[in-house]
Order: sequence, then C-alpha cells, then structure tokens
Amino acid sequence: MPLRALIFDVDGVLVQSMERHHEAYRRVFADLRVEVKRDDVFLNEGRRSREVIETIAKARGLRLAPEQLDAMSKRKQEVFLSFGQLPLYPGVPELLARAKEAGLKLAAVTGTLRANVDNNLGVLTKRFDVIVAADDVTNGKPDPEPYLRALQKLGIQAKEALVIENAPLGIRSAKGAGLKVVGVTSTLPRETLAAADVIVPKLADAWPHVEAMRK
Repeated sequence: MPLRALIFDVDGVLVQSMERHHEAYRRVFADLRVEVKRDDVFLNEGRRSREVIETIAKARGLRLAPEQLDAMSKRKQEVFLSFGQLPLYPGVPELLARAKEAGLKLAAVTGTLRANVDNNLGVLTKRFDVIVAADDVTNGKPDPEPYLRALQKLGIQAKEALVIENAPLGIRSAKGAGLKVVGVTSTLPRETLAAADVIVPKLADAWPHVEAMRK
C-alpha cells in the first residue's frame, strides 16, 4: 500500500529544543539541590513533563507529593516558554513543502504541550493536517495512543504512514501503533534508536526512505 502520510515528532526532530528542555528541568530541580543530567531528559523525551519530573525524582530516591509534581511541572513549562521561539533544524520548511507537493498528509505527534508546538513552529503549524500533543491524549509516549490517535485523525492505516522520531520512547510508541519508523540521531546515539526500522544522521536523510515507501 503506498505511502499517504508522514508523521513527525517535534522536539529533536523539527525543533532544536532538547537542550532547552534540559535547562528548564535543571532549573526546576535546582531548588531541591538535585542535578539533572542530559540523559535524564533526553532518554525520557516523549513523556509528559510531570512524568519526567517524577521519573527523575524516583531515580534520585525522592518521593514528591502530587501537588509538588504539579507545581514543578507548571514551573518547568514557564521556564521553557521563557526561552522564546527556538530554531528549527536545517531544511524543515523545505521538507514539509516537499512532502506536501508529493501529495502526502502531514502530522505531528509530540509529548510536549500544544502551546509549545504553536510557539516553536509558528506559521508552520498550518502545514500539518493533524497535530497530537500531550494535551490531546490520556496516555503519552511510550504508549501507542498518541500515534493511534494521529492515524485515526488522518483516516489512514498504519502501513500507509511513516514516522520520523529521535527518541527511544517515541519509537516504542510508534512501533506499538504498527508504524514504520525512521530514527534520526539528532539528539541521541545510534544504539539508543535500535528499535527503528532505519536510522539516519539528520532529518534531510530521511527523504530517500519516504520516496521508497511512495513507490
């Protein structure tokens, strides 16, 4: 069955935002005198911020009350938005335009909030037929719900779409929904993306695999 849609993760695939996410978590945990390492954030990409905070806390032997988790998650979002609009990866507008010219539907599936998607993609959000953010699902990545929701909204089957992801939890989510995945080593080393069908060094290198599925 020919390819009908291209589905993108946002952070680390379209937007160069992961370092800023890390900085936001670092500042939030600084009040507890807890060091947040890069992998604490990058390997948990795809989870909601509250879940990331809880995961980091548990790894440090901390038990945070629900109201603490809520407050820290809110603070993390405030810090992240304070950085303003973040840069896109090279070639993103061109790739989206190329996909549209090829007659493909476009979707974005992300573990971040819709406010962050709108802030960082700006007018490019209009390129997407479907956007599924953290606000739109009950269970976030690595659960398959976000990608299943995107397929439902697109009105297509899993075998008619290709996902581009940069994080292991996102890849698990997409594979759980029955999708093929191109992993991009934009933020993590190749070995962490081993569950992807194909692994490429940068976003532009995904296009030949898009073309292969269109035939």
